[in-house]
Amino acid sequence: MKTQTSRTSPQVYARGFGLLYLTVIVAGIVAQMFISERLVVWGDAAATAANIQTNPSLFQVGFTFYLIEMSAQIAMTGLLYLLLKPVSRSLALLAMFFELAGCVIKTLGRLFYIAPLLVLADNQYLSVFSVEQLQALALLLLKVNDQAAGMALAFFGFSTFLNGYLVFRSNFLPRFLGVISMVGGLGWLTFLYPPLGYELAPYLLLVGIVGGLSQILWFFVKGVNVEQWRQQALETV
Repeated sequence: MKTQTSRTSPQVYARGFGLLYLTVIVAGIVAQMFISERLVVWGDAAATAANIQTNPSLFQVGFTFYLIEMSAQIAMTGLLYLLLKPVSRSLALLAMFFELAGCVIKTLGRLFYIAPLLVLADNQYLSVFSVEQLQALALLLLKVNDQAAGMALAFFGFSTFLNGYLVFRSNFLPRFLGVISMVGGLGWLTFLYPPLGYELAPYLLLVGIVGGLSQILWFFVKGVNVEQWRQQALETV
């Protein structure tokens, strides 16, 4: 029984990674494109405040989807480390640390996303501020959340490139997945200089989605070559 479980475990990691990666993409798209971008008007604090106050439950659902996104990303980071450590334990560990650092930054940034609900609430202690000041503060907090997400992408750039390199070097996954991942990682690294990253964001998002869906499909349909995975694992012991 132990032998059978051990033999199938890389495929379990692969399927789990694919499922979690799909969850990250779907939850992120719902939260960002269908909720946040519907409510937030970046150049108009009054309109943004009105949208949030009119749709507080929808705004809260967006926060929930963001938390689902980050929870799934943290879990898939661990699974990807388990899958790629036979190639190089040290590089896989370094990639995992970069990914987790980005997850921490992005998750903490989501506190600034939900904070406008408190700022715009009808609480007596907020009466010392004018309506315009509270609206401006709410929009500022949302912009900090957006900047935190951009900062996290720089860390994801390092992890994505390293993981792509490990996939490229592996004997149990196709090299084209590694190439796509490395290209995507280089793209996210443009967020080391945020103005450049945001300028290229539409193109980077397209590359990221193509790379992500390619990995999801491969891990779901093909998984990994278990024998090659085991052989490479023995060689790195």
